Amino acid sequence: EVICGEASEVMAGLPDGCVDLVVTSPPYWGLRNYGVDAQIGLEKTPEEFIANVVRIFDQVKRVLKPHGTCWLNIGDSYSGGSSGDRKIGVNDNTRSRKREFVKGMKPKDLCLIPFKLAIALQEAGWWVRSDIIWYKRNPMPESVTDRPTKAHEYMLLLTKSAKYYYDLEAVKTESVAIDNY
Repeated sequence: EVICGEASEVMAGLPDGCVDLVVTSPPYWGLRNYGVDAQIGLEKTPEEFIANVVRIFDQVKRVLKPHGTCWLNIGDSYSGGSSGDRKIGVNDNTRSRKREFVKGMKPKDLCLIPFKLAIALQEAGWWVRSDIIWYKRNPMPESVTDRPTKAHEYMLLLTKSAKYYYDLEAVKTESVAIDNY
């Protein structure tokens, strides 16, 4: 059974230890406003975003079976190119966010959200079993000229216990030459 919905609401109605697998991709911090009240991703700081995701993952851990796995796709954000001590704010355009300088970060800094989130989840009791690079062969072009275009995102394999179900044989593939990149 596939269950779709707002994570906190859906999980509140589920009993403990009833889910075998969670695959999720929460909104990335500071990148898009979906026009939903109290949505994840519009927090003023990366720390607030990470704390909110960890709170949701406390519920994920509750509903996940002891041998279950959680696959988390998480992208990164940049601190804006502006100077000063401003907070990230929502543009008038409800589909995007202004990436402005955030106190404690330098303009144009990569925020390192996937790494900070992985550490926070470890501290909350999760096992971070693997970080997987999702390589995008045809990434969205970026209008930057002082760094490479981002062509990947991270997937984290998380478990709530040291022993869990993972079918290595099912995911094995033949090796292929990479000279066609």
